Amino acid sequence: MTPLAFDPAQAAWPVGTDSFFQPRRAAFWLLAVLIVNGLFYTVQVFSTGFRVVPVTAFLGLAVWGLYALAFILAFRALDLLEQHSPEAFLLAFAWGGFGAVYFAAPANVAIQNLCAKLVSPEFAAVWGPAIAGPITEEFLKLAGVVLLVLVARTQFQTTLSVLIVGAMTGLGFQVVENLSDTVSTSLNFPRESQVAPVLLNLLTRGILSGLWTHAAYTTIASFGVAWFLLHPQRPMAVRLAAVVGCFALAWAMHFVWNSPLLEDRFGNGYGDLAALLVVKGIPAMAAAWLLWRVAARENGAYLHELAAYFFPERDLIADDEWLRLGAPVLRYQVRRAMGQAFGRRARRLKTQLQREQLRLIRKAATYGRGPQTVGHEQAVRRLRAALDALVARPPMPDAGATGKAAIPPVATHRPAP
Repeated sequence: MTPLAFDPAQAAWPVGTDSFFQPRRAAFWLLAVLIVNGLFYTVQVFSTGFRVVPVTAFLGLAVWGLYALAFILAFRALDLLEQHSPEAFLLAFAWGGFGAVYFAAPANVAIQNLCAKLVSPEFAAVWGPAIAGPITEEFLKLAGVVLLVLVARTQFQTTLSVLIVGAMTGLGFQVVENLSDTVSTSLNFPRESQVAPVLLNLLTRGILSGLWTHAAYTTIASFGVAWFLLHPQRPMAVRLAAVVGCFALAWAMHFVWNSPLLEDRFGNGYGDLAALLVVKGIPAMAAAWLLWRVAARENGAYLHELAAYFFPERDLIADDEWLRLGAPVLRYQVRRAMGQAFGRRARRLKTQLQREQLRLIRKAATYGRGPQTVGHEQAVRRLRAALDALVARPPMPDAGATGKAAIPPVATHRPAP
């Protein structure tokens, strides 16, 4: 349970959500100024590429834009409560792509030059990226997450809400870095092709590396920030240890990824490169997935508390629906079973009902239950009536022959209203 969860001793659930437009807060202006500054820097850096290899630049922009969109839709789907407005996704992505990149690029060069002077140029060439990248990039990405929390504190009511912003920040950094590398590769490509560098970078940096690099690292580091934020009752030393520990884990995985470790165990072929990337990336992906599961379970518990407190009526949220609120897989299974048993319209109505229930809970958590939730309550009842009328008909032929259309059973333990 998070510290913002309902306390029975209180007269009412604490409601209200800060906007990300906070001109009276210094963090807002710091975030805005650094993003705009980074945007100008990024445009200036890419200007040469757009002049010399315009096909690569424009095609790369389109490809990596679609790549980012796919991840954004996935993150949005995972945020069941839709705790963040689109501005949060935009600001997090912009900080990672513009604010963090602006500072990381010269800082990485400075650290690698320092390594060359203190050790040797050979050491800097081999180990410089592993030393510089994790130090500057992980710190800067996480700094953006902290700034966003400072701008709109009450937007972050669950661990999942922090992880989503962290993942978006990492995604922004990853996409802009990949676009930059795509243009640089084209400028030095051995063949006269402006399309091949885009496809090559999409394969290596997007498909083979995309699931376990910057988005995963910042997710891991952000878990420590979430734990610090949502456990104020814990000793300060313990909360700081969580931040440092998660950051250290993200740093270590980034270090291994950038380092030459394990390279001597693989050959130089494309298959060997793919295998190396997978082996190096699996630990980061596993750690990020584990933290997502922890956050998703907590988010489900939070949804249960909200629904039980604000909407005890069974015609708004039935017992089985209440227990499935925080379980996307179970919710999908119910929709699929509905479609198999009663047709596409039943599945569509069930999907709309689930979404409207989440909107209802979100509106109540933000503004409290009252006139502002009446429209959503009416929509839920209207959708339920249409679905019940459809389900009351005999099932479609052969729907239950294989048992696939059975609604997944869920034991109900909902508190009495």
